[in-house]
Amino acid sequence: MQVNTVLLTVDVSADHDRTELFSEAARLGETGARIVVLTVVPEMYLATATDPTGTVAKMEEHAKAQLESVIAKSQLAGSETRVGYGPVAGVILDVAEEIGADKILIHARRPGPASYALGSVASRVANHAKASVLVIRDR
Repeated sequence: MQVNTVLLTVDVSADHDRTELFSEAARLGETGARIVVLTVVPEMYLATATDPTGTVAKMEEHAKAQLESVIAKSQLAGSETRVGYGPVAGVILDVAEEIGADKILIHARRPGPASYALGSVASRVANHAKASVLVIRDR
């Protein structure tokens, strides 16, 4: 199956090894696939609709800067980047559909008690995505 567009999801708030995730994206990029790198600021961190101090804009700038810093240190420098806001799995699914992603690459942490009770973002994305999903787990 030819992969034309890849959505690479990156949690810039987490400190984990992204080597395998980025290597897979780079491999797909070498075949000519468009790589779109997305980070999502969870809605629980969003300011309310009334935002006189510009908190949301500041958070967007900060997340974008973090994402670009992570990308600059990888073999994916120059990739298209996006910052989304809201329920993480929902934003990932929406962006994947918007860009016509053939494949979604997502990192998954070791499950904790909350993951067992609520389910993980990776699980929700894998269960609801129209595209193929590659989940890369922490070792």
